[in-house]
Amino acid sequence: MKSMKFIHPSTILVLALTSVMGTSHAQDKYPNKPVRVIVPFAAGGATDVLTRLAANELTQKLGQSFVVENNTGAGGLIGAAQVHNAKPDGYTLLAGSPGPITIMPAISRTPINFNAERDFVPITLIADSPGAFVVGKNSSFKSVQEILAAAKASPGKVTCGSSGVGAFSHLNCELLKSLAGVDITHVPYRGAAPAMMDLVAGNFDFLIENYPSPQKLIDTGDAKLLAVTSRTRFPLKPNTATVIEAGVPGHVMSAWIGLMAPTGTPQAVIDLIYKELSTSLKDPSIQKRMSDMGVVPGGNTPAEFAGYLAKERETYKDLALKTGLKID
Repeated sequence: MKSMKFIHPSTILVLALTSVMGTSHAQDKYPNKPVRVIVPFAAGGATDVLTRLAANELTQKLGQSFVVENNTGAGGLIGAAQVHNAKPDGYTLLAGSPGPITIMPAISRTPINFNAERDFVPITLIADSPGAFVVGKNSSFKSVQEILAAAKASPGKVTCGSSGVGAFSHLNCELLKSLAGVDITHVPYRGAAPAMMDLVAGNFDFLIENYPSPQKLIDTGDAKLLAVTSRTRFPLKPNTATVIEAGVPGHVMSAWIGLMAPTGTPQAVIDLIYKELSTSLKDPSIQKRMSDMGVVPGGNTPAEFAGYLAKERETYKDLALKTGLKID
């Protein structure tokens, strides 16, 4: 019978502590399980597609699945509330966008059960794009100035379509009316697709929609791009003037998508996600894919993204204050 080797008690203690510390370290390493990324809109839209691109990059870089889940309703508020109520541990993230984060808090009459500014931490912008000021291919209007002149000459006669009350396109229409001091009739639709069909058919005069939505119509010539709503010229259309250059100072409005997390999420997690995703967004192949989709890649720091959102919030707060615009 072989003799058992004696192990000193102190050695056993060291081995036990090493095992516990090793287990603790493995548990602390982020991510050590799949991460949910909540998209508060339906699958197939720009927010969903761009979020899936970002999630795929993070999956490859961090070795855990970043799983996109669509939780729709109430203009994005239901999905955002889901993330707000989640444990702030980095395993539930939000694909943030103007609707639930900057627009609805400014114009909703109905109380929102979270504070978008206080309850979410910005991580990084995935992409953004301006509004495209477009008319149908057979429109007699050749410029923004002509549309504004017609609106001043015949108040209420010029019509502006939108994808729905409270949508990005609606807010652009209201901002234009407020800044230019004109009376234009708003024509809401149930979504961007039917609105653009009627634009091409000539059933209303113009539309200011998130650039990717009318991009194909612009490329085929079925819609004419008159201006964009960015502060400076849009890199994808450098020869197109901004609405500011067209004579409406202050008309700046962006459609953006960015990753956010519940407040309280560890800073190390925020920094890691930002670092890895921002690196991916500098990759030429990713930039080409985004350019083809009509958006500009993001990748700004959490602090820069927070500053970006602060400007966005001021735009919508000022608009609501000046126009009295509120929706249920």
